[in-house]
Amino acid sequence: DSRAPPACALAAAMLPLVRSRTAPRLLRSGAPALAPQLVAKRCLGGSVHGPPLTDLMANLKIAGEFFTKGARSYPEFKQQCVSLRLFAFAGVTAGCAWSLFWDPPKSSYW
Repeated sequence: DSRAPPACALAAAMLPLVRSRTAPRLLRSGAPALAPQLVAKRCLGGSVHGPPLTDLMANLKIAGEFFTKGARSYPEFKQQCVSLRLFAFAGVTAGCAWSLFWDPPKSSYW
């Protein structure tokens, strides 16, 4: 069924059921009370695969590979986009600031 919820939604929906059915058993067995939370997977996609944002030379190399080398996997492509975004944001921000400095608005409103 194409309208079936993703696995993350199913895990989140089943968490109260897991807690209610296993909590008494876990407490009797001496297991920690937080064990049911270990079953749920949040699927946020926030894992880090590349260099930190402060390592500009490594990010510049990876951003250059966006134009010269094809990515072999999705994490590699995502890292190329993250590295390129760092320099694209800096370039667009610097361009807008330079444009305002070079030709400021003429309106008295500003």
